Amino acid sequence: MTVFHGETTLAFLKQVFDKKSEKFYDWAFATNQSTINLDYIIPTYKKRWRIETGFRVQDEARISTKSTDPKVRFFFFAYEKILQLLWIVLYKEEVSFKKFLIAIYELCAARYKEP
Repeated sequence: MTVFHGETTLAFLKQVFDKKSEKFYDWAFATNQSTINLDYIIPTYKKRWRIETGFRVQDEARISTKSTDPKVRFFFFAYEKILQLLWIVLYKEEVSFKKFLIAIYELCAARYKEP
């Protein structure tokens, strides 16, 4: 097991104006950079946060099964990938993956009404 020790800089920023949303935000960063360039670090961390959140949402969208049948497991995997592909090709610029999944669920629920 290899352990690396390094220095971490904590940056607490109050009332930083975001040009895109035209709002002020408080930010907290943990970084190993010795100097902090606000024009670079805020967009970079925002992008990274979206990426990490996207992975978490995709993990939540995974269909869980206890089946050991490879056909069942492959079907669920393929279904998940088709949903992701539909979102990427058709809706990525308009809506988040999570909102896309919720909309798909609501559409299915509206079309399928229990008797």
